[in-house]
Amino acid sequence: MLEAVSVASRQLFVVEPAADCESLFSLLQAAGWTLHRCHLERLTAQAGDVVLMRLPDQPSSQLLTVLEQSQACWVALLDEPPQPSMKALLGERFFAAHSLPLNAVNLLDTLQQTQVFARLSKQQGERQARHFLGNSSQARSLRQQLERLANWSGPILISGEHGSGKKLLARLLHEASPRAGQVLVHVDCVRNGSGLFDEQGPLAAAARTTVVLDGVAGLSAQDQQRLLQTLQGKPDLALLIISRGELEQALLQGDFRKDLYRLLAGQQLQTIKLREQHGDLLLLAEHIARLHGSSASRRQRSFSDDAIDAMTAHAWPGNVRELCSRVVRALAQARGRPINAQDLGLEAVHSHDAEVVTLEDYILRAERQALDDVLARHTHNMSQAARSLGISRPTFYRLLHKHRLR
Repeated sequence: MLEAVSVASRQLFVVEPAADCESLFSLLQAAGWTLHRCHLERLTAQAGDVVLMRLPDQPSSQLLTVLEQSQACWVALLDEPPQPSMKALLGERFFAAHSLPLNAVNLLDTLQQTQVFARLSKQQGERQARHFLGNSSQARSLRQQLERLANWSGPILISGEHGSGKKLLARLLHEASPRAGQVLVHVDCVRNGSGLFDEQGPLAAAARTTVVLDGVAGLSAQDQQRLLQTLQGKPDLALLIISRGELEQALLQGDFRKDLYRLLAGQQLQTIKLREQHGDLLLLAEHIARLHGSSASRRQRSFSDDAIDAMTAHAWPGNVRELCSRVVRALAQARGRPINAQDLGLEAVHSHDAEVVTLEDYILRAERQALDDVLARHTHNMSQAARSLGISRPTFYRLLHKHRLR
């Protein structure tokens, strides 16, 4: 499968400064890679499949923003062992990391694997964008909100943590809307804010298709005024506003207009933190492994007990994006055997660290899982849900109340 990527299509974006790596670049070019060297602030969200970067000691806010918006897979070069903050970032957002000085053969192999999985991720992401997986009450509630807002004409604010699926929700809303036949338009307001108001610009396109605005908090006071006037004249523009908390922060600091915020946030969607998506973690991990494992012409991988324990104990600061990144890397590491905690880059949970679980705990978990499963199948028919479990409606409602599902 690795050989399926043509040499002519090997595009590598290298983040400057990288002057110390000139000898490495010659080897990469000799291996058929076309190099595009640019500074971080000039790197666009659509920049190729693979990005190579020599990491600083500490992540800058600019780096975090670029990583959040990037659609590429990133490979890091490290001068020394990473600090805890950078180690967490490597796990969440980078496909691989190599220490300097490095083995060029190993790096070439890594870059080739990275490009394959970057393309698989984009292909699978397009397929996956039509679905929002999860049997938890939070996932079911979010699906219901998506259905309710699919035909909404006007701005919708989509907010949530890094990597929690804001752009997925935007695509799902678009594909469920009357505008689904049109191309979904993405705009980075930080880089292209002034272009919003061009005669043939994104706001003009919002009259016929869905426009996703990212980085609205970075608009100048003048552009905020122009956007306010536009929405006051055309309140039915299909705008999806992406926020990771920076819009609300700008509002609190007085850097963003309250009247504009009210127009943009009239309807809201909040993504789910993976650590709060009870019962869905393994479902999502297995789904990712199934998609990428089959696409790589490898049999579906299972997860070992220590992998499941490690995933359950992990806080997932990078949410579903981090989960996808770790599982995809683990697929390359496992080579046919069950995925373990080390493959995922997670610390194994030792038995003496594990929580003591009683029989009552297992009974409660089984009840909760049964309720999650039956509600996923019979969301709008409580009588049928109760019958499928072989219990009466009053008993069913008592269980829902007990587990705080209603």
